[in-house]
Amino acid sequence: MIQLYGSPLSGNTHKVRMALAFLGLPWDERLTDAAARRSDSFAALTPMRQIPLFVDGAFTLRDSQAILAFLAARHRPGDWDGAAPEERGEIAVWLSHAANEIANGPATLRLARKFDVPIAEDHAAAITARILPVVEAHLERRDWLVGDRLTIADLAASPYLALVEDAGIDAAAWPAIHAWTHRIAALPDFPAMPGWPAERVAIEGAA
Repeated sequence: MIQLYGSPLSGNTHKVRMALAFLGLPWDERLTDAAARRSDSFAALTPMRQIPLFVDGAFTLRDSQAILAFLAARHRPGDWDGAAPEERGEIAVWLSHAANEIANGPATLRLARKFDVPIAEDHAAAITARILPVVEAHLERRDWLVGDRLTIADLAASPYLALVEDAGIDAAAWPAIHAWTHRIAALPDFPAMPGWPAERVAIEGAA
């Protein structure tokens, strides 16, 4: 069975959790706190000592964006990862935004506000101020980030934008983003996450 090392409050873990749930794949979630990530046994699995970590038999993969790309190629090729070169290119843009501007902006502000982690707050706020209007304007014209369906672009970019209240950001100021994260949460088998506002959620698959 697939093993997913992660944390209930990790948006990066939730990217993979959503993918597994939507694919209907069973998995065993291994709760991995900061102390566990410092252990030699965890370092033996992944030298970066970061979550999420995906293990399927002898195959081990780190980095949430990489795991999403693998799951799409394995289980939903041409659908989740793009049906044409143009879509694949657009999806790559959003994976990059998820790993860069979203991670260094709203996700980093959430670390400070929710977990009291010291950060360069002015820098994170400036990045947030750049990326949120870009995402909002994009979603004002469409239901999904790329194409007419859910792709790994949505899975990669959505968790930390659904959790903006944790970062001290008013979700109501970004109605298109707010509607999009609710749209994802309304999908069948969406796994609930603390702090992700949704009118209908169901916990599936995760311990």
